[in-house]
Amino acid sequence: MKIAIVAGGTGGHIYPALTLAEALQNRGHEITFIGSNDRMEKDLIPGKGFPYIGLDVVTTRGGIMQKCRSLLSIFFAYRKCLKILKGYDMAIGFGNYISIPVMEAAAKLKLKTVIHEQNSFVGRANRLLDRKADLIIGSYEENRKQFSNPNLKILGNPQSSKAYEIKEDPQVIRDLSLDPDKKTVVIFMGSLGSASVNRILMDYFDLTDGSYQIIYATGASHYETVRNRVKDSDYLKVFERIDGINVMKNSDLLVCRAGATTISEICAIGMPAILIPSPFVPNNHQFYNAKALADRDAAVLIEEKDLSPLLLNDTVNSMINDRNRLNELKENALKLGNPNVLDDMIKAIEELC
Repeated sequence: MKIAIVAGGTGGHIYPALTLAEALQNRGHEITFIGSNDRMEKDLIPGKGFPYIGLDVVTTRGGIMQKCRSLLSIFFAYRKCLKILKGYDMAIGFGNYISIPVMEAAAKLKLKTVIHEQNSFVGRANRLLDRKADLIIGSYEENRKQFSNPNLKILGNPQSSKAYEIKEDPQVIRDLSLDPDKKTVVIFMGSLGSASVNRILMDYFDLTDGSYQIIYATGASHYETVRNRVKDSDYLKVFERIDGINVMKNSDLLVCRAGATTISEICAIGMPAILIPSPFVPNNHQFYNAKALADRDAAVLIEEKDLSPLLLNDTVNSMINDRNRLNELKENALKLGNPNVLDDMIKAIEELC
């Protein structure tokens, strides 16, 4: 099949799309990506070797003038997509406003259409495209109540398939100059990090006593600020970035945001986690991602408005020293994962055609 995949805006949309694209390509399907001309996908996706077509689409977030500009840009992108998609068999959308003109044009041309939802709270673009899709693939049971399309399958996030392949390797911790036999907490707040949480974390570090070791990835935007205040010790190491999934697999407890990819990895490897969802994302979707796990006792949820150095210190101490509690969280998280998500997605996509 000749398939167009549209993904953009954030890694939460792009990385699952790339994982699916690689698997489809390995099965002989021809893949082309469509995305924005001015977001991270314009460099990231071509860097993975896929053909890429860029569109000029303006975000819908903002005031009335911004929304008008956005609607106009979506209309012109739709007209362009009517030409681009001739000769394709299928279009697969991963959310974000960039998917709207592509999937609308695909439906108009009567291509088979699939949309994937990574979050437990459906985004605006996918809600708009709900009835236009031949197949919807969701990641959470909560999605069943949010889509009206009867052709819905809850299969999970394709990005988690890579996490299932990760094996424990003590050398990962040794390479960070820490002891693999000591209890380890890993902390990261996404690729860019969080200024608001950083301030709390730096005070939290002052409360720790070395009874467990900490790996902290600050994100690209905050490394120098944190490094100027926090110095490495025999139990605390600060990095700009880490190989997140490999470090998680070899650690005891995770403190992190609640983005879709991170949540899928937590469920894939059964990672005990304290989730601090970002309050600065559309539809507050990270809160709903975190709540979906917390409601099933698969993670601990702390909202950022409630977070303090003392609360974080008390929560980590109560969990890191309670092996039974960590095992409960691990087992409950694993129940929410699907080891066969990628194969299941490909089967559903190929059956559709």
